[in-house]
Amino acid sequence: MSFLQNLYLEKGSKMRRILSNALFLGLGLFVSGTLSAASNDLTQVYVDAGEVGQGFLISRLNNCYLVTPEHVLGNEFYANVITGTKSREMGEAERVQTFGYDLTLSAITGAAKNECNTSINSFAPLDMLLKSSTALTVSSVNTNGSKSLTPVNMIDLGLVYLTILSSVDFPLYKGLSGSVVYSGDEPVGILQSIDAESGNGKVLRLDRAIETIRPFFASGFAIDSTNTTLKENAAEKSAFTHEIAYEFTEWNHQPLSANERLSNLHDEDVKSVWAVKPAQDTIEITLSFGKITAISGAIFQVEKSMSSSQPKDFEILSNRRSEGDRGWVSVYSGTWLNNTSELAININPVKANRLKIVFRSNWGSADRLSFSELYLR
Repeated sequence: MSFLQNLYLEKGSKMRRILSNALFLGLGLFVSGTLSAASNDLTQVYVDAGEVGQGFLISRLNNCYLVTPEHVLGNEFYANVITGTKSREMGEAERVQTFGYDLTLSAITGAAKNECNTSINSFAPLDMLLKSSTALTVSSVNTNGSKSLTPVNMIDLGLVYLTILSSVDFPLYKGLSGSVVYSGDEPVGILQSIDAESGNGKVLRLDRAIETIRPFFASGFAIDSTNTTLKENAAEKSAFTHEIAYEFTEWNHQPLSANERLSNLHDEDVKSVWAVKPAQDTIEITLSFGKITAISGAIFQVEKSMSSSQPKDFEILSNRRSEGDRGWVSVYSGTWLNNTSELAININPVKANRLKIVFRSNWGSADRLSFSELYLR
């Protein structure tokens, strides 16, 4: 019963808890029995780009892309995402291309990329299915990665759009844009907007959406998501360069905003920062090299010293394994004094597939831990 009681977790009102109990009694078989297979195949994500919304992931070669309505990103180039999978992975999305029908593609980095299991060729024709469907389900991801399912009725079927209306007393609401609409276990559309007066939802048919973005996946110009270079402003270059290439693959705290994303730590711009809110536990980031790599030191930078948000005590661990929780070995621990904007450390040379940096404290700020650049040598 706990699964359905959490369906409307994000709003969490007493009315919604009562409603979810009713759904368990009256609609439980429908909800639990029709969505599980497709939900596991198509990875949905919660999207935060200042405005919040929804999306889903599609793979091409070794890259992963977020499909979401353009208006969810608005004027932003970047967004943070959380997958609606069991592991609830975090990642970053960088806008790549905008299409018609209010669609945009963004390249995914971080652990969320590992949940990208669906190719552009995975979607079945929809005409016959939609002609025989009336009861649909809107599937969305909450801020904590849990899923919400809202039963709806299709009240109009067109060649491009569907019109839906909630079939329970809980209406559709702002923030659901980009949610995937299902008929049984088959995804059939992307919720794009909700009329505030009527409560009707406008849904772009998934076959139309796939037709629209397919040329990108068929061309030879899909970008390598580990080397994206879109910038909102000209960067103030550091005096250092990244001699050792790495990719952030895991982190345990969401950035404070899309503009304070983790990838800022290796953009060679000391004005851009990575920032998170301190918590009771440690703050951890994991870097992967893609192969065994020799490491002998690191350089940390902030734009200005004497900041209360600057990291204080930290530890670096190495691992020769490319994945998993075993094999971590501590190679350095120390303190970054806040009277300097740059800290260069030497490590007894190690060969590693991954490094983990564990931040244990900052210089007093309760609101943020932040710095600008991380170089390895």
